[in-house]
Amino acid sequence: MHSPNDLTQALLNLIRGSGVRRGSHQLLLDETDVTPLFIELLLEEKFELARIEEIAIEPGERVPAFYLEKGTAHFGWVFWEAFFPGRMRKIFGSVHRNEKGDWTIMLGRKQQVYANLILKEAMDLDHPSEF
Repeated sequence: MHSPNDLTQALLNLIRGSGVRRGSHQLLLDETDVTPLFIELLLEEKFELARIEEIAIEPGERVPAFYLEKGTAHFGWVFWEAFFPGRMRKIFGSVHRNEKGDWTIMLGRKQQVYANLILKEAMDLDHPSEF
């Protein structure tokens, strides 16, 4: 049997990337969807629900984010993707990749994710695949 404290700590570890590799994780425990608790903890950890277009980052910056879908939390980053000089778009790219090396999940500007602006960091705009 899992205690509520164990569950809370396990979800916090996932959110913080502490002792667990962040990626895509089922939010089911003994057939119970724990998404509501996960969202509560995301908010406590300063992740805010926002459309990607609303997330205040500049090219060359990224913020950690979670996309929640059908009982699964997908971790990734919101960042500006550059195609060539003068042509960029802000997206969410999951840390999981497909066989071609592209993001398994890529979301555009109107999609909503839980992002943490406090954890904003610099990134190489020319090599976003090298997270």
